[in-house]
Amino acid sequence: MPQSTLRTFDYPSSLIKSYQHWNLLLRPGQPTLGSMVLVCKESVHHYSGISNAASDEQKQIISDIEKVLKYRFDCNKVNYLMLMMVDPAVHFHIIPRYEFPIDFCGKEFIDSHWPKAPSLADELQLEAIYRDELLKTLKSDFCNVAEAVVTDAKKPYRRMYTSGCFDIFHQGHLNILKKTKELCDYLIVGVSTDELIIKSKGRPPIIPFEERISILEANRFVDEVIPQVDKNKQDIVDQYNIDAISVGSDWKGKYPKVTCEMEYFDYTPNVSSTVLKQKLNITPKSDA
Repeated sequence: MPQSTLRTFDYPSSLIKSYQHWNLLLRPGQPTLGSMVLVCKESVHHYSGISNAASDEQKQIISDIEKVLKYRFDCNKVNYLMLMMVDPAVHFHIIPRYEFPIDFCGKEFIDSHWPKAPSLADELQLEAIYRDELLKTLKSDFCNVAEAVVTDAKKPYRRMYTSGCFDIFHQGHLNILKKTKELCDYLIVGVSTDELIIKSKGRPPIIPFEERISILEANRFVDEVIPQVDKNKQDIVDQYNIDAISVGSDWKGKYPKVTCEMEYFDYTPNVSSTVLKQKLNITPKSDA
């Protein structure tokens, strides 16, 4: 993935939705309310270099974007800017345009350059509380317009979530993903960022975040992968319309309360990331 370009736009904390070939981010600077950035996951620096699959998917993403912006803010137009001068990876700035002031969370926002071209240098003075609410709102909206999920009447849940570090992916991880997918139509997996692992375990992961998330994205049981930037599971439930969360059976009675169902799975015998690291002599003694 084009990490330098993603980091420029505050990935992973700014992620709205991860598609198969693209990441949709909330733009850090907001020329108009709801401005986003669409970044191709492929390591190409020319638009002609993206794969046919990425090109086909982009059409669906643009449809999603325009549906959400029309539904949420009743925008009049959407401007797409492809610059790639400072940040060379293939990406688009998505700037919704508004003829009239719009209200969001009780505050009025104006497109001061309408009907002229937008100015990326002029940004809305968006306080953190409004930015956070905007990100949560767009995440939820994109869940509702995401590609249609084929519903299997035999499965008890439509959308499920599971998460982990996935540092040294092994058979136990695969079994939990497979069992979870058997219960739902759409499986979202949260992968802990390097920063979260350092904060919770006091050490960096063996495998960097970018590689761990790529491994999960390639797994056939997984429909969507998102960064896990904190341990607030209720936020995930609310933002992604989660019906149930799957977790190891050792969490029974200890998992934070959430407003969805819980599914507990026994861990695969004789399989452990910690044990694997010890065998490879890469686990600090303090982790044992």
